[in-house]
Parts: sequence; C-alpha cells; structure tokens
Amino acid sequence: MNLLSLTQKTTKGMRGSNTNRHFGRFPNVFNQGGNVTERMRKIIAGSVSAVFLLSCSVMGCGGGAGLVGNGGSGNSGGGSAGGGLEGIPSGGMSIVSIAPNSAPAGSSDVTITISGSSFDVKCGRATNANVVWSASGQSDTGLVTTAESANEITAIVPASLMSKPGVAEISIQKFFKADDTPSCASNLVPFTVTSASTPHIQPAAVTLGPHSSQKFVVTKGGQPVEATWAIEEGSSAGSITSDGVYTPAAGSVGTFHVVGTLVNSQAEATASVSVVPAGFTSAGEMTEPRDGHTATLLADGRVLVAGGELSDASAEIFDPETGKFSATGSFGSERAFSTATLLLDGRVLFAGGLSPETDLTGHLTILNTTEIFDPATGLFSSSAKMQSPRESHTAARLLDGRVLITGGIDSPGGGGAAVSAAEIFDPVTGTFAQTGGMHTERADHTATLLPNGDVLVAGGWNGHRVDASDDPPWDPLFTELYSPDGHVFNTGADMSTTRIHHLAVDLGNSGVLMLGGIPSLQNIHAQPPHPQYAELYVLNSKSFLGFHELRLARQSYTATLLPDGKVLLVGGSDEAGPSNSVDLLDVSDGSLTPSGALSTARVGHTATLLKDGRVLVTGGTDANGKTLASAEIYVPR
Repeated sequence: MNLLSLTQKTTKGMRGSNTNRHFGRFPNVFNQGGNVTERMRKIIAGSVSAVFLLSCSVMGCGGGAGLVGNGGSGNSGGGSAGGGLEGIPSGGMSIVSIAPNSAPAGSSDVTITISGSSFDVKCGRATNANVVWSASGQSDTGLVTTAESANEITAIVPASLMSKPGVAEISIQKFFKADDTPSCASNLVPFTVTSASTPHIQPAAVTLGPHSSQKFVVTKGGQPVEATWAIEEGSSAGSITSDGVYTPAAGSVGTFHVVGTLVNSQAEATASVSVVPAGFTSAGEMTEPRDGHTATLLADGRVLVAGGELSDASAEIFDPETGKFSATGSFGSERAFSTATLLLDGRVLFAGGLSPETDLTGHLTILNTTEIFDPATGLFSSSAKMQSPRESHTAARLLDGRVLITGGIDSPGGGGAAVSAAEIFDPVTGTFAQTGGMHTERADHTATLLPNGDVLVAGGWNGHRVDASDDPPWDPLFTELYSPDGHVFNTGADMSTTRIHHLAVDLGNSGVLMLGGIPSLQNIHAQPPHPQYAELYVLNSKSFLGFHELRLARQSYTATLLPDGKVLLVGGSDEAGPSNSVDLLDVSDGSLTPSGALSTARVGHTATLLKDGRVLVTGGTDANGKTLASAEIYVPR
C-alpha cells in the first residue's frame, strides 16, 4: 500500500469528497467509517510522519481541511435555513428551493434538484460548485454533483446518509485547495429524513442474472427488523430462505416480487426482482485472496492472476475449460500494483509497482525491477531494470511488439513526485531504452493504443504538492499522442475536465471512451464550467465530444468491452461502500441497462474478457473490508 500515492490522490484527486469513498486502487486503506484499517496500520507502522500526513490530508488538521458545516468534522458554520456559513461569503450564490426536500428513513439513493441563482459565480480562483450535506453525527459529505445551469444543480443523496430520521442541511460550497475552508458558500437549506412508519425492504429493486442470489433485509425507521419471507409468484419464481436470501428458479426470466412480513404484525413490504438471461455465476475460489493484483488473458485463453497484497508473491492460472484456479510459479520478489503486459510471443511483462520493503525513511519501496512470466514453463524470471522506478504508471504494447512505459511516481519524497519520463521495452533484446518525454508529469493516467499505432495518453495528476512553489500548472486537461516513428509526444486535444484514475475504453475505430475520474474539486486554475462525466475521443478529428448525458453515482468500477459492442460496468463503490451493481452501457445512445448483480459487492477487483465472450471477475475487497479470494463469471445472453 503506497501511503504517498494515497495522500497525493486524496489532496489532489478527492477534494471535498467523503472519506467513506474508495480511494482509487487502494481498497483496504479505509474501513466504512473512513478510518485507517488494521492492514494499513501494519504497512505504515513506525512512520509517524506518514500517519500524520494521512490524517491531515483525509480527516483535516486544525479544523481547516474538512468541509465546513453544522454537522461536520471541520469547524462548524453555525448557520441555519436561510443563513450562510459563518464567516464565509456567499459570492451571490443563493438556494431558493430543493426538490424533493425530504425522504423517509431507509430510502434508496435520492436525486435532488437545487434551484437558485449565481451557481456559476467564480469565488477567487474557485470555480466548481459542490453540494455539501451537513448533519449532526455525520461527517460533512460532498455529494455527487452535476451543474445543469447557472440556476440549477442536481446531486445524489446516497442511501447511507438517510438510514435514520433527522434533519440535514444542504449548501453549495466552492473550494480552491484541499486544506482551505470554502472560498464561498450559499445559504443552508434543510432536507428532512422522516420517520418510516411503514417497513421497507432493502434493496427495494434489484436485477439478477439466472445464477445469482440476493439477500434482502426489512427495515423500519432505518433499523433492521425480524421478518418472514415469501415470493408473491410462488416457487416457480424461485426460492427464499428464512433469512431473506432469494435465488431465481432455473430458467425463470421476468419480474418477480419478494415479500417481507414483520413478525407479530401484518405490516409488509415488497421488493421487485428482475431476472434477466445474462448475469453472474460463481467461478469458485482463487488459491489466495487478492487486491491490487493483475489478471491477464494469455494467448491460449487461460488467465494469469498475479500478485496483490503486498506480502504476496504468488500467481495462479484460471482455466475457462475446467473453471478451476491452480497455482503456478511465483514472482522472484513480492510486488503489488505493477503493470502486466501480454507480449506478442505470449509471455507477460510485469514492470514496477510497490514492494513491502521500506527505505531508510520508512516509505514503501517503488520498484524499477521487472519480471517475465513464460506460460510454457509456468515460471517467472527476472528481466532488465527500467530506467526509473515507477508506480501508478502505464504500459502499452505497440504494434511492433515493443512496450511503452509512461509516467508514474518514481520517489516518495516530498509527498509524492510524478514524472514525465517515458521508456521503451524491447522484448527481442530484453532491454529498456529512454524515449522522448511527455509534456507534463502524469500519474494515475491512461495510455491507449490507437489503430494507427499512436498512443493516446490522458489525464492523471502531475505530482506537484498543494501549495508547492512550482504551482501552477497543476493537473493537465490536455492529452498527448506518442508517435512510435518519431519517438516523441505531441500535445493533443483538451478533455472537458481533469481526470484522475479514470477509465479509457478502447472502442477500436469508434474511438476511446473516457469514463469518470473527475475530482470533486478540480485541481486547475480555470476549470471548464460543465465537465462531462463521459466523453469520446474521435479518431478522425483528434478531438473530444460529450458522450450523451451519462453519469454514475459509483466509482472504481471496471469497464469491459464485450463482443457485441456494449460495455460491461461491474462493481465499484458508492457512498455506502463496495457495490454489487452491474450495468450494460450501450455506446450508441449512452443508455444503461442493469444486467444481473454480483453475488458479492466488491471494489479493487479485476475483470477480464475471455475468448468465449464471458467475463471473469476476481478478488477485490467486500463491504466488510475483507480481501476476497472469490471469483465470478459474467455470462452474456
């Protein structure tokens, strides 16, 4: 686990957001309360300064780093409906109404529409509006926010914030730096979570595949209560256990209803279950629990799963023919968060990443070593060292079989330092050679091979610490195109927003689809007013176009292009923690269709398209912070 990367991502990529969210590729750093987990304590034990840096960056130091409001962990604003935050100018922003302005305890996610004026005002250098939820007993939470116009903003209130009755206050705040109070803030308007006089089922609606199961819970007033269970359509629709676990009947497809009746009461609640032909089924257990691992489709159709937990050097093979995992050779040294690249000759190159060994300052070691897995022997062997240590870098195989390595972090000093340097691995000679550098430092970016042989490099953070003397330029909007013929990077089109740890889905001749990764508070000086959650890089024009009105309330999901051209979005996390949601994205119109659900909610997992069109999902972390050994397979229609 890289404390450096975590704190850098937190201060530069998650400003104003709730610490309950999953932090990029580090699913076990925080538990559901936003606290450092035991696993993280073990990793950073002995590094007092590192722990202090983490605490300041995430939880706030001296009352200045948290979001500010009545119920939060920062300094309380002391305002009320109709008033603003104490000592914070409004900049002219004013909330007139919120719709809806209430919801019963135990509700699912609620999208609210906030109407008012001057939401596009620029407060000093702060430009982006962020909707903030403040409630007694809860940390102030930045909601997923979409600016519809200067007078209207929508935001998603997650179910986790509405588990109990109470009154929260909604405000719009604008920040410039992670350790600042807001540059300006609107008035506070109440949102009421009402008492639930009737029982509710969680989830109230779900879509399952033919081989999936789902556990239901009846709540009243936001608290679980004992219930008996039945299926409205009878046994032909499936079965349900005494503790509320529903399993569809074999061959059943359609919409069914699960009914929970309170014990010693006639009160009941009903959930809707849509069973679809496609969905997930169990793929058994890996030989080891894993997160931070890689999963690579080999030339023969098997999948190599390697590394993960920093104390794990093991690897294993999944065989789609048998549906079994079996151990194979191990790394020569332990590593996590490396890149894994399938070479043209069928071998796999592993480059960089993190070692559990610490340096003299107590930081985890960033590796410059590489290893190659040979599927013919099932063994790993050491290869040449890279020109520079790297973590949070990218590796893209070029058309001629060489591998382009770009950016990443090369040292932990000073709170983190990303690099602009790039290098090329030649599998014929087995050596690395420096190539032209990028125009800015980048880490947690993407690199996508285009049909013409160029590589599109997009997003990432540039490694400058907040308040450092080298600010600006801050995180880049512009992309870069690497030309293998000229060995140079050329500046490319601007995206509509900065993106950190986003997804880039290669759609072939249709372009490259960028998804998510938008920091809650944009880390540049002049952020465009309407960032697109998703945008498409068009090959012919070498420019970006907005991608319909797509937006998701969860992050850190995987995106896999299926043979039919749709994109499978699996798992990830929302405000409540790891998710079991699965959606099919139709790239022709941007529509999302639920497609079954994972048996286990997970984040930090991998998703690998198999040669027969199925998708293998492995490992990750569940809602209890447990690293998973389980695997599931998506079976399309």
